Amino acid sequence: MINIDKVSSGNGYRFVILPNCSISWRQLVVFYLLTCLLALAIGLLFTFGGMWLVLPFSGLEMMALGTALYLTSRKVHRREVITLDSNRVTIEKGVSRVDQSWEFKTAGTRLIDEKYGAAGSRRKLVLGAYGRYVEIGEFLDNLEKDELAFRLKDCIIRV
Repeated sequence: MINIDKVSSGNGYRFVILPNCSISWRQLVVFYLLTCLLALAIGLLFTFGGMWLVLPFSGLEMMALGTALYLTSRKVHRREVITLDSNRVTIEKGVSRVDQSWEFKTAGTRLIDEKYGAAGSRRKLVLGAYGRYVEIGEFLDNLEKDELAFRLKDCIIRV
C-alpha cells in the first residue's frame, strides 16, 4: 500500500510504503489466545483420558505457533518512508522506529527500474544518487511498483 502526502513545510512529498496486511496486531493476539485455549481444552481432554503426553506436545505446538505468528507479524508491520523536497531525498526503513536511513541531494537523485527473473517477471526499484542506491518497495507486487515508480518520477520532476 502506498500513501502520498504533501509535506506541510514547503513543496515536498512524503511517501509511506506498507506491505499488505490482512490482520491487525490485536486480531492476531485474539486468534492466538483462542487457539491456545482450544489446544489446552483438547490436551486436557486427552490427559483425563489417560493420554497425558498429549498436553506437553500441545504446549510446544502453541509455542511454535506463537513464535511463527510473531515473526510474521513483525515482517508485515514494517514501513518505508520516502520524503522528497527541493534540497534532499530521505529514505527511512523500520518496524516501529527508524532502523535504517539514507539521504541524497534531490538534484542528482535517480529512480532505476530493473527487471529480472524469467522474461522480466520480477522488478526491483532502486532510488539513489552518485553510486549509492537503496532498494525501495521490495515487498510490493509489480502493479504497486508501477504506481510507485510513476508517482515518484512525477514528484521528483515537480520538486
